[in-house]
Amino acid sequence: MKNYFIANGEVLNTNMSIKEMESRVQESLDEYTSGMAQFRIKEISEKEVRMFFVRDFDYDPDAPIIFDADMALITGVGIGAFQLQAVGGYPMIHPLKFAGKNFYTDITSFIRFYKFQLFEETGQTVEHIGIRCYSDRILMQIIF
Repeated sequence: MKNYFIANGEVLNTNMSIKEMESRVQESLDEYTSGMAQFRIKEISEKEVRMFFVRDFDYDPDAPIIFDADMALITGVGIGAFQLQAVGGYPMIHPLKFAGKNFYTDITSFIRFYKFQLFEETGQTVEHIGIRCYSDRILMQIIF
């Protein structure tokens, strides 16, 4: 049985090879970030995916929030979807807060958005999603 998930806008499934998944996502990342981010699968099985994005971003790992740039990186949805209309965005997530130059939301709101996007695109439901953001990487676990 294959289970679906999304990484930088690429719809992937657990039956694909790790090399194929990493290659597809890295191609879209290179186009979107000019090679400033990398994608890797840490572990994959029929029931679970552990993946991470490597990037450089000033971030407090103790804060249970996720910034607009990271939300766009994970979902492949343009950054304008995670910014207020007052600055030219079309917010698809609530609540959005402002921190100097970036918008952010709590991890729970983003997980709800990701689950909705995944269900809308593939019909896939998931049991659990965990996300942890650090200054140099984003770790993500999906349990089907």
